[in-house]
Amino acid sequence: MTPPPQRTVVFDLDHTLIHCDSFAGFSQYLLWRSWWRLALALLVSPKVAFLWMSRRTRLYAVSTLVWCGTVGMSEQDLFRRMDRYVAKRFEDPHALVCRGALRELHRHQSEGARVLVATGSVAPLAERVCRHIGIAGVEVVGSTLRRWRGGWVADRHCFGPRKVSMLRKHGLTACDAVYTDSAADIPLLRLGARRYVVNPTPEDRKKIHDRLGVDLEVVEWV
Repeated sequence: MTPPPQRTVVFDLDHTLIHCDSFAGFSQYLLWRSWWRLALALLVSPKVAFLWMSRRTRLYAVSTLVWCGTVGMSEQDLFRRMDRYVAKRFEDPHALVCRGALRELHRHQSEGARVLVATGSVAPLAERVCRHIGIAGVEVVGSTLRRWRGGWVADRHCFGPRKVSMLRKHGLTACDAVYTDSAADIPLLRLGARRYVVNPTPEDRKKIHDRLGVDLEVVEWV
């Protein structure tokens, strides 16, 4: 007798499994660790503000700040900084973890599901966050960085429709359930047979409902 196919479940990370934006926090940590990096970021802030105004150029705004925070750092230095940031930021993991979402993730794992964490955060940082808050055995699909002029800048942004295309490279074209907080993940929600919106803002809740109708479940988890 052929065994049933393995179930697949996808979770967002920021504001779904954790109550914060992991990469924004890490970027601030990089800038605040030295006065000259912060001064450099302030110097280019008019350019950043201009680039941020358009969705098409927003990634360049992020890249500019990331470069200011990482110029002069090797990959080993970057990963070491990630380790320090995660250990400090999640010193008390329960303070930032969405316990309801974490329970659901562990329940799916106990039932034998394939669980993926798909996030706009960079993958190495997301992997470290997952390990630190007690999530093991998941596949992390996240954004990437690349070297540029002695620092690091954004490369592939795992966000919106691109999150779906990056998941396809992991062999995922549909899944049994999706958990996210954001209307930016509407393309991802379309992949799920069951769709869960976790602690959404009123604006995101309305956008998702308007696009997907009533075929979703809103959950309020702490």
